[in-house]
Amino acid sequence: MLNADALKQLSQLKSDIRSNKEYAEGRVRGSNGKFGFVVLDDGREAFLPPAEMERVFPGDRVRVSLSEEDKGKLSAELDALLESELKYLVGQYVQRGQGHFVQPSQNGLSRWIFLPPKSRGKAQPGEFIACKINRHPFKDGKAQAKVETVIGKPDMPGIEHAFVVAQHQLPEQFGQAALQQAEDIKEKLVAVTADRQDLSEFGFATIDAETTRDMDDALAVTARDNGWTLHIAIADPSSLIEEGSPLDKEAFRRAHSQYLPGETLPMLPRDLCENLFSLIAGELRPVLVVHVDIDGDGSIGDSRYEFAAVRSQHKLSYEKVSNFIAGDDNAVPQEQQESLRNLAALSEARAAYRASHSLLMEDRPDYEIYLNRQRKIERIEKRERNVAQRMVEEAMLAANFSIGQKLAELQQGCFSVHLGFRDERMGEVKSLLKEQLPEHAEKDLHQLENYLALVKYLETHHEPQMQNLLAVLKRMLRPGQLDNKAGAHLGLGLAAYATVTSPIRKYNDLHNHRVLRAAATEQQAKVLSDEQIEALQESLIRGRQANRALEQWLYAQFMQDKIGQEFTGRITLVNGAGLGVRLDENGIDGFVRLNGDRKNLPAFDGKHLTLKHKEQSYQLEQSVTVKVASVDVDKRRIALELANEQPPVKAEEAE
Repeated sequence: MLNADALKQLSQLKSDIRSNKEYAEGRVRGSNGKFGFVVLDDGREAFLPPAEMERVFPGDRVRVSLSEEDKGKLSAELDALLESELKYLVGQYVQRGQGHFVQPSQNGLSRWIFLPPKSRGKAQPGEFIACKINRHPFKDGKAQAKVETVIGKPDMPGIEHAFVVAQHQLPEQFGQAALQQAEDIKEKLVAVTADRQDLSEFGFATIDAETTRDMDDALAVTARDNGWTLHIAIADPSSLIEEGSPLDKEAFRRAHSQYLPGETLPMLPRDLCENLFSLIAGELRPVLVVHVDIDGDGSIGDSRYEFAAVRSQHKLSYEKVSNFIAGDDNAVPQEQQESLRNLAALSEARAAYRASHSLLMEDRPDYEIYLNRQRKIERIEKRERNVAQRMVEEAMLAANFSIGQKLAELQQGCFSVHLGFRDERMGEVKSLLKEQLPEHAEKDLHQLENYLALVKYLETHHEPQMQNLLAVLKRMLRPGQLDNKAGAHLGLGLAAYATVTSPIRKYNDLHNHRVLRAAATEQQAKVLSDEQIEALQESLIRGRQANRALEQWLYAQFMQDKIGQEFTGRITLVNGAGLGVRLDENGIDGFVRLNGDRKNLPAFDGKHLTLKHKEQSYQLEQSVTVKVASVDVDKRRIALELANEQPPVKAEEAE
């Protein structure tokens, strides 16, 4: 046995060794292999060998000791687990011999996790399951999970939807208290509406897709001597859903109505959003009415709002309104024709004004997905945006911009802001501009005026070099976000912007109705905290991720029988491995791998996002013809090849 002096010396040796090591903290990032990385707090990245990666999950926060390997690369050894966010996962139940495991679907988590006998419940091998982690692997690399829910068998109709909803933990059912509150609203609705001024005389009508049932706005436009007045009646759930009530809490948790292919997960119970609050033709409804004066040149003048009641005259479809504007007087009722002509003229003036003074959104086609009885894709229809959709869009933008100004003056509300380029990409932005547009390089591009000047210059110069620069710069923009303080929306080119036109679909709109109601009665509305704003933002991001995951799964299935077929497409991604291409016909994304042939490796320019391969140059937004090479449904990957250029590659090689 070691004596006290020897133990003291050993302890001192360990302490000396520890003091000579570099320690750092960071977050674990997984990979497609068994290894991983630790993204350190100072921005560096350290390699995590397979044996170490077995002890952690992607997303874990850890302390590591660092060592420098060949060529200055860092390698990490785990020292302590500081935090683990992974408590829940979904995957497929697999059995190998006597071992039972869940194969997770999470990106970067490439290993199976053991399911002990008492933790399997009634789940059977092959089924998709939702599990909770009940043993972290940090001590010995052995993780364990417990089955919480059986999602279903792989051949169950709609399994893709059920799996994605479980994976992203999208709320489906409303609590009993919220449902009871919804029932109570039925009895209160008539009384609340009866106490309000009826503004139906303006002749409101809804303009939506033929299948829309949650109609949250109706329009009317009257002429003025020097322009028009736009009247927008917006459904008013804030009048009957109190802040902090069960329904309000459920709506906040959802943040918005989630529109998945073939399925809607509404923010409010369906009877509320599709019936009691929906602006159904002929039914008197409580509304927020926004009146916006717009001059003949498209500039916005005075605006005002009031809480009232209206009865929509008609439900009009985009298609019928477009036909009317094109000259078919029989497409819409007689009593709506003057208002629609006014709306068409107003929208043209507003679009021209915004083209000169702010920014227009890119006009991309929509793709309508139709599912069969098995809830797989039956067909995809490409739909170019029509004139009626543009008319409604201009009306909504005008109303939201006007209310955004009022909320900014009140210094209250939930604002939609867009701050332009990502801070971490600003160096690349400046470098590109110094090279091609030096007069813009030294300006503060977070300022609305400077950002507008740059984008407008690029949009009006159609030389290939300028168009590629614009496409590259767009890849360096940060996404839009919600904020409880007014800020510029650089994407729209506006000084302040807040939405109010979809309160039965979006919680931030519902909150803004409450702020307006409080201001109208000279009361103080509750402010959304930073934590609440962050929670809403996270819910919105989770919803987008779920929709994308479901689409990719369904797309891969849909493309299985199209291997060998050719399509035209547009390049949406350029990297050293190849090209991401979105197909024109159906909006589906695939990847063209070009680095598989070592004798003909592509030349990639990471600064300008261009790639040269076999004497051909490729850049963002370029049109190409591709052929479907292979499809991997399990990995949701579609491999493409450039037509007449290279042999097919396997789907598992596609990114």
